[in-house]
Amino acid sequence: MLYRKTKGYRVFMIFNYCILGMVMLAIAFPFIHLISISFSESAAILGGKVVVWPIGFNMDAYLRIFDHPTILQGFKNSIFQTLLGTSIGLFMTIICAYPLSKTFLKGRKAFVLIVMFTMFFSGGLIPTYLVVKSVGLIDTIWAVVIPFCITPYYLLLMMTFFQGIPESLEEAAMVDGLNPMQILFKIVIPLSKPVIAAITMFLIVYYWNNWFNSMIYLNSSDMHPVMMIVRNIVAGADLASMGSGIGQNDITTLSSASLKAAVIMVTTIPVVCVFPFAQKHFAKGVMLGAVKG
Repeated sequence: MLYRKTKGYRVFMIFNYCILGMVMLAIAFPFIHLISISFSESAAILGGKVVVWPIGFNMDAYLRIFDHPTILQGFKNSIFQTLLGTSIGLFMTIICAYPLSKTFLKGRKAFVLIVMFTMFFSGGLIPTYLVVKSVGLIDTIWAVVIPFCITPYYLLLMMTFFQGIPESLEEAAMVDGLNPMQILFKIVIPLSKPVIAAITMFLIVYYWNNWFNSMIYLNSSDMHPVMMIVRNIVAGADLASMGSGIGQNDITTLSSASLKAAVIMVTTIPVVCVFPFAQKHFAKGVMLGAVKG
């Protein structure tokens, strides 16, 4: 339907653009402000002069970050943990969601109710820790991957999407001689790229930002992800080690605020760079899952 560009319509559109502009500004300003602080000198930061543009441009904070003894190892740990956790989580979610999407499955309602129950009630932190410890996973990568590889919400979202795929496609594939596993991997998964892309993005963000579980289950600092190191830096635990070796002349160009801002930027950019590649499928997957639910 085409709208006539009346005076009221133009006023309405101007109002919409103003609201959207303010929302975008509110979202972008903290990010821009942190970038400015990370490239500014200490005197300008302490004086509150840095807003949206760096003052006394320098890259000392970034150079100091990459000289940190554990930051590169933290990046390697985060990348490995994210790839492993996302792969296992996506595989387990698909394998569980596909049979639950079939109405002829005996006991399906009971299984779905159990999944929904875990969305509202969890075992708790201490019982989960005791279970992880009892099976010998403490201080291993599996401790931060296996207990959290399936999220009930993502499982229900994918199950709902699978239910929207026409059964006639699967029936035709069965007539051609395909078994259920072949139907899943050759028919269903290729048709489910939007929801798979959306859930993959959710899992990547979760595992990349997952520092709390690492703090609980990983005792060895060599296994800590980069977000755990960021947490220590922001909390001030590692500022002394990062600042060691700084001369008296460097104090005016390097401060804890610029170090913290630079660390946040360095660890946020990888996820921001991944998002545009999945943006189209991400939005489509979320909308389709919501509508068909």
